[in-house]
Amino acid sequence: MSFLFRHKARVFSPILLMVLGGCAYIAPEQPIAPPLPALAKPAPFTAADADLAQKLNALNLAQIAAAKNARTHAGRSDIALVAATIGQDLTALQARLTKLATSHALTLTDKPSATDQKQIDQMQHLYGAAFDKRYIRYFSSADARIKPVLAKQIAASKDTDLVAIARDTQAKLATYQAQLH
Repeated sequence: MSFLFRHKARVFSPILLMVLGGCAYIAPEQPIAPPLPALAKPAPFTAADADLAQKLNALNLAQIAAAKNARTHAGRSDIALVAATIGQDLTALQARLTKLATSHALTLTDKPSATDQKQIDQMQHLYGAAFDKRYIRYFSSADARIKPVLAKQIAASKDTDLVAIARDTQAKLATYQAQLH
């Protein structure tokens, strides 16, 4: 029996070497992958889309700056908390808007308008109840100015990303307005 076992081991050893050592099988060449399709460029902004992006940018920058002041100058803690939320939410919306504008080769300003900046500077010198009253009035005024613009542009715009940002802004402003009163 030992002879038979040795004989089988010799017969199977070349096969075993091929299995363990790799076989001489050569894989056929893989076909060359087709080239990737060109990235679809976003549809260009219309003049109305660019105008909306600029107005949203101005609103966001002004509201973020005013909210930053409200966190430290507000007399009511609820206004300070809402301001913190406004700052966070509008900063996130601003980042989305900036990314969208960049993809359309649109340059957005990085400062609030001169009129808004003047009001923000005036509010910076107020504290407590005086600040609260002025901040709520400023927020309500800005909200009243942007509401019709957002409604009109949402209906007219063909850029789905810009419409989504405008709708998010519209919803958030309505929420803040309700919380501030």
